[in-house]
Amino acid sequence: MKQNYILFKVTIGIVLPLFTFAQSKKVLFFLAQENTYYSEYIVAAEGLKAAGYTIDVRSATNNPVTTYMVPSNTTINETANTLQGSTYSNFQNQFSAGFGQTWNAGFNNIPSNIPVNGSILDIQNMSDYDALIIAGGTGIVEYRVDGSYAQNGLANASTVQATAEKLNVLAIDALQNGKVILAQCHGASLPVFWRVPNTAGTGVEILGESLLKGQFATGYPETATTNILTDFGVTHKQNDRVTVSNPNTKLTSAVNGNFKLITSRDWYPQTVAYATRTLLNILETYPSYSSFAQPKKVLVLHGGAVDVNNCLYTNKNNDIPCNYGGGNNLPADYTDIETLLGASSLNDNFAFQGTYLNLSGTLPFNSSNEPQILNYLQQFDVVVFYKHWSNFLTNELQNALVNYADLGGGVVGLHHALYNDFDGNLNKNILCSQLFGAESSMSGWSANRTTYNLINTNYGHFVSTFGINYNVSEFAPNAWNGNLPLQQSNLSYSTYPQFSVFDEIYNNMAFLQGQSFGRNQNEINALFSNNLTPNNQTHTSGFVKLFNPNLDSEVGRVVYLQTGENINNYSVNSLSGQVIRNAIAWSAGDKSIVTSYKNPSIDNKITLYPNPSQNGMVYFSKPVQQVQIIDINGKFIDIKNDTIQELNLQNLPAGLYFIKTNNQSFKLVLQ
Repeated sequence: MKQNYILFKVTIGIVLPLFTFAQSKKVLFFLAQENTYYSEYIVAAEGLKAAGYTIDVRSATNNPVTTYMVPSNTTINETANTLQGSTYSNFQNQFSAGFGQTWNAGFNNIPSNIPVNGSILDIQNMSDYDALIIAGGTGIVEYRVDGSYAQNGLANASTVQATAEKLNVLAIDALQNGKVILAQCHGASLPVFWRVPNTAGTGVEILGESLLKGQFATGYPETATTNILTDFGVTHKQNDRVTVSNPNTKLTSAVNGNFKLITSRDWYPQTVAYATRTLLNILETYPSYSSFAQPKKVLVLHGGAVDVNNCLYTNKNNDIPCNYGGGNNLPADYTDIETLLGASSLNDNFAFQGTYLNLSGTLPFNSSNEPQILNYLQQFDVVVFYKHWSNFLTNELQNALVNYADLGGGVVGLHHALYNDFDGNLNKNILCSQLFGAESSMSGWSANRTTYNLINTNYGHFVSTFGINYNVSEFAPNAWNGNLPLQQSNLSYSTYPQFSVFDEIYNNMAFLQGQSFGRNQNEINALFSNNLTPNNQTHTSGFVKLFNPNLDSEVGRVVYLQTGENINNYSVNSLSGQVIRNAIAWSAGDKSIVTSYKNPSIDNKITLYPNPSQNGMVYFSKPVQQVQIIDINGKFIDIKNDTIQELNLQNLPAGLYFIKTNNQSFKLVLQ
């Protein structure tokens, strides 16, 4: 029987600076004292451990928690086989791809209880943790902040109340400090009942407004969930297996928690793995909110505005052909990017400083001088490559772009950036093969301008998630039959968030042979698929890459998005426009998060700094021997056999050089 207690009123809420937190690789995981749903604990916990996180499991008391699944004595493998259109084998593949380890079948059977590390009441704040996870099950609903509390297992009613209030405090602390929350299934109702300080009203808001008021969430699939969310002013996304939302805007420093509040719908192992990978994607890819407003210098390389009087494909002096007529059918050009980057978005506070360079016009560098081009590029955080035809695109310029990314720069290609036509000796082979790993070749090219769905296959990644309220979540389309997205994506094996776009699809867009796929450096990490055929292009709608062919400490960020022919898709109010803004912001990098991407194989290797060097002096992180200095033409400039840690190159002209030592090589720019 429930007992009524003095109404709990949240009184915390300090104005916090917008700052970057150092990741601790530690997650706080709360389980109800009684009736915790086993799959929602074990799959998430094992996934996080496989990803290198420490799990601090807590409950209301120090006692082990009781667990269950339905029907009684069912198993993880049996439950996975009951998800519509999916199997236990799918779950095993999903777990391996998402977390880098094979699922341990020894965890399939339900234990009698789960040990905990102690009581959640002993946790002072979230400073030691990167995320807070709430497991579901029928027992978790006792921990809603609703003013009425009952015993839950070995936790008496007063302990349950104190625990509910503590979770509310910890959740607010987490979001105000930019940390991530995942609340699962029945537990997804807890954020609805968490209260924003100093917002007490009447009715269901007598304890304060919901932390999710004005936002959206999913949760346990029943009518009662819809009713509760509606009462609290929260939109129920019933078809979403997982959704990522914002906190109530009335929360002090709420922006730090934007698109970091995850709710999940159900108990299937596939859904739990999907939600956990979503959480990891956020931890691994989101820049700090404080970095958003830092101005990002963006260079847009283009071929000029559309010549509305002569834009047929036969006129290559006009860079973007009017394949679908004039008027409202005119294609976008660089001026639409300029408008998008200069606009104020309701969903972000990114600050872009754009420079727009027409490659067919007067250039600030010699297009045949790679070091000179590279020196120019390095004054920018991001280069957006937007050239359609290959004319004016020299090999030196392409090599400079590749080297710019290798030195830590961001490169974003939009739509026709990877259309690889041949104009005499000019083409995009270097960019397509060495940087992006994909192309739409002139040979066999065809396209459709149509309405299609852009489907998020890597939910939680900053580019495909931040600022985007997906309006549809549907099962995989027919185009995926026998043609699933890349395993390294974040697959749900159920419904996927998506939105509709009207744009041009290149039918022969494809990944080039020899590409590696995954989340590691130099691997293509797919973000978007579509619902169209032919199959070769279905999963090329958007992808990213952490670019570091030299395996040094400088990691570039590369993004390709296939949308971008239609002017409307550059609107700051469109979802596709938000994706483009996200891509540019993400590729600009955030030094606080780059370390998350370091390749473990290079942690003990030597670094060379500063790079670029402005005074000709560079230093090695450790003493080295047998240093070779080679110019861009492959000519040996000098060889030093002594043990050294600094290198004086002040006598060399500005340009690009290769430094080789100790089985490592570096690209060094002298300015």
